[in-house]
Amino acid sequence: MIGWKYRSLVTLTCIVLIASSATGKLYVVFRYDDFAGDKPGVREVDETRGKIWQAEKQIDALFSKYGFEYVISIVPKYCLTDGTSFGEDLTKSHFIRQRVAAGAIEVAQHGYTHENHAGLRPKRAGEFRNRNYESQLRDITIGKEILCRALGLDKINTFVPPFNGWNANTAKALKKTGFSILSADRFFYYCSADGLAVIPSTATLQELETIADESNLHDDGIVVVLCHPTDIVKDFNNDESDKYQGHYYDLNRFDKLLGNLSLMPNVEVVTFKHLAYIFDDFSVARCRAAGIFLQQKLFWKKLLPAHLLPSQKKHAFYLSTDEYRKSLLLWQIAKAGFIIGLFVAGAIVRYIVHLALAKKWWSRIDIIAAVLFFLSVIKEIQIVLKGYHITGISAIPAFFTGSFVLALLLKIARKGTADKQLVCKANG
Repeated sequence: MIGWKYRSLVTLTCIVLIASSATGKLYVVFRYDDFAGDKPGVREVDETRGKIWQAEKQIDALFSKYGFEYVISIVPKYCLTDGTSFGEDLTKSHFIRQRVAAGAIEVAQHGYTHENHAGLRPKRAGEFRNRNYESQLRDITIGKEILCRALGLDKINTFVPPFNGWNANTAKALKKTGFSILSADRFFYYCSADGLAVIPSTATLQELETIADESNLHDDGIVVVLCHPTDIVKDFNNDESDKYQGHYYDLNRFDKLLGNLSLMPNVEVVTFKHLAYIFDDFSVARCRAAGIFLQQKLFWKKLLPAHLLPSQKKHAFYLSTDEYRKSLLLWQIAKAGFIIGLFVAGAIVRYIVHLALAKKWWSRIDIIAAVLFFLSVIKEIQIVLKGYHITGISAIPAFFTGSFVLALLLKIARKGTADKQLVCKANG
């Protein structure tokens, strides 16, 4: 009996060890935005700009310490540094040249000037939102020429739009100028970007730190970590210090985070071009599926106390291929249920209206509903023609009034059949 229990315990232990060793990898990408050149002599007189450059060199040294690559998003002509072309800063451009040659970083283009052309009307800012194709193509092309000339590059694969804002014209211009990867965020996923790999940011340094402390980081998923100068220089933009205070991340703390990641055998720190090589699907549909999880998190955040909120770990991940397919299937089922529910609700409303109103009003109500239906359909067609994917919100009237339209079409068909029969009888 003892021998049987002992053998069972050993067998169970082996199964657990084999199962734990068969886990997938977690891929982590570090995306450092807003890297820009300064005019000669500025860092000697501007304390903040000097601190930023010193911190950026320390960040690079820490990545080198652990043998990690990272992505640096460079603004070709940053408006916040008096529109200085990156090539004018010989110190920074030479430094990046060396790091690219060493295979330590991937260069991404971060817009052109980082100006906000969207104004105050939209819900979010953007250098490339609400602008026509020609103006976006011009700025992207000039920006790419500046960076390629300054760094001796033949091409740049990745584009990061400032403020993470873009539209269908941006995607079209990127494909025209030879970009293959677009990295924004998961809040703005409904534009068409066919032909581009869409790889959004998913977490801050603080969020990565939280999930790195959890034991199961091996979900075969992706975490794209977004950081800025505000994360490494505490007094960046003194006039807005309160706004940025919560994002500050001490360099010693960053060192510890990278050290923890280096000790995790299932974690691999890569760049965007490596991700695009490893995975064959970075479509907008996958981005939309990941956005659904993020929206769920934001929804529950408004309703539940902090200790009851869903785990941060799940939402800081970009879905693995398997999770994406499962999520997309569940979303399609939920969407189909919602559409059927709208149609049934419309049918019930129509039935109640027909009971409540006189018969002479029935056709008028059906005609009004039909007008709403066709207006909604036209709206959706316009959305598609502009290069956006259907969000579903403006399509709600179409599904709700569908039963009205169907009844009206059946009524017209019956009347047509009856008229035809009358004609046949008259001729017969």
